[in-house]
Amino acid sequence: MNRKSQDFPDLLRKSCLPILLVVALVVSFAGILSQSGQVSEWPMDQSFVTRADLRLYRLPTGWVFQYPRFNWSGGVAASLLIGLYKLVVSPAPETLNWHAKCITTLLFLGSAYSLCRLFIRHWIFQALAFSVIASSALQFAEPSSDIIAAAFFALFMLSVRLGWPRLISSGLLILFGVSKIQLLVCSLGVGAVWYWWDVRENRMRWQIPVGMAFWLVLLMAPGFKLYGIEMVRTVKGLRTFASSYVFMFSPHQFAPSPETLAGSSTSWQDVMRSVFPGARTVSDVILRYPKKYLDYLLVAGAYGVFSVLQTMGLMLIPFFRALRLGAFPVVTQLSLRFLAAAAFFSLVPPLLLRFISPRYLAVVFIPLVVLSAAAAGSSEAPRSLKITFLICSLLTLALNLAVFSERLVRSPLMPFG
Repeated sequence: MNRKSQDFPDLLRKSCLPILLVVALVVSFAGILSQSGQVSEWPMDQSFVTRADLRLYRLPTGWVFQYPRFNWSGGVAASLLIGLYKLVVSPAPETLNWHAKCITTLLFLGSAYSLCRLFIRHWIFQALAFSVIASSALQFAEPSSDIIAAAFFALFMLSVRLGWPRLISSGLLILFGVSKIQLLVCSLGVGAVWYWWDVRENRMRWQIPVGMAFWLVLLMAPGFKLYGIEMVRTVKGLRTFASSYVFMFSPHQFAPSPETLAGSSTSWQDVMRSVFPGARTVSDVILRYPKKYLDYLLVAGAYGVFSVLQTMGLMLIPFFRALRLGAFPVVTQLSLRFLAAAAFFSLVPPLLLRFISPRYLAVVFIPLVVLSAAAAGSSEAPRSLKITFLICSLLTLALNLAVFSERLVRSPLMPFG
């Protein structure tokens, strides 16, 4: 009898995280199936799911093959993933979005589960960290390419921590970088940190840059062969800026008129002609209207702070407390540097064109929560840090669950919650 009573806690510790993963997948899949399975049409960013098509077919004019364009909202990696899935499964258009979001959810929660098992020793902290991530509803955000990119970044951190061959790890890092055109610089920044650490620790001077260059050429060369410079050329800069400007400023207009940013205006071209006459590029806006652009940056920064609080909840508190106490385990030091580089390069440059939406934070959300739990759950962690993490994670979990359904319903929107 005593033996059985002792086996039960061991069974609970071992099975808690897998059970949570199954529950999170079932709830997430049920939520996805409760929404429309139709993919939003262009210009909604989720439309990349429809455009991702890797079929090779012949027309009277010749053979046709559509390799993903890097300037699509799905980038190369996310579009390739969805395109390959469509080749194998061939889902109906009425259910295509269900398939795409279920794949995204599986990648997002699976990568989070793997990081929790690898980095966090104590089962209670594993369970809390995973529950906070799963309840964030980020897996529902659109476009799915942002969430797929976050999963690739988490898998990259996992591969480096496990000591996988650098060719595999560099491939995961480049897949992260080519998931969205704005993430390529971020992946190169993270790669530079990785190279610096590798040279300092192992004096391996060539494997990382050669591996990254190999995967980058392999994934981008077909597109350049088919489309030339159009593979990367984008005209979305001004449109991206204008859409953010309208979203942030139009609710504060008192009355619609040709001279003001009307709340009823639906055309970003009309807005730009009214507020920034003569500006054809974002550079024109900055150089010709610096005061208005500064107003935009300040308001966008405030929106970004709100998005951080909305997405992270209270999880920044234990993270920065662990940082101040120097409580992060030695094995997490490289991962911390990856997180810092990803946070800077994925969040600061986009702020020049648009406010930080919650889906942009998906890249840093998983590692931030996992590393915070790893610090609090280690045997050497101060008691105060453990208590801080427990309180903040439970409160964040409660807040996430309170708005989970609302975030699911609003997931196609730009700030989904």
